[in-house]
Amino acid sequence: MIRSILVTSVVPAALLVAAAYQALMGLNGPDGLKRAEQLAEVRAEQAMVVAGLMVEQARLEERADRLELESLDEDLLEESVRANLGHMRPGEYRIAVGELDAVAAIEVSHEAELTNLIAVALLENQGA
Repeated sequence: MIRSILVTSVVPAALLVAAAYQALMGLNGPDGLKRAEQLAEVRAEQAMVVAGLMVEQARLEERADRLELESLDEDLLEESVRANLGHMRPGEYRIAVGELDAVAAIEVSHEAELTNLIAVALLENQGA
């Protein structure tokens, strides 16, 4: 009698609980469906990062190809160096960008004022 109760009610209930636990672990466990969705999102984000890095790599490779000695344009290189490093040739004068508007606004009749302004700009740039 006890055996029949055990077989008819306890074993099926235990099997039902075990099946429910396995289903729950299949959804929420470390290898479950929700974790698979999270990993798919991370994979998509990382794929976007990789694509961005590949674009940056292509840009840098193209720039490196332009820097080969056979294809360098000396005038363009000199202009770039002078612009980026502030190198000047003897006899050249540098006027600060903020001063250009003031220089352009002075009329020709005010030559002394213009000369003083240019001298001040040159002195400031030599100190910089």
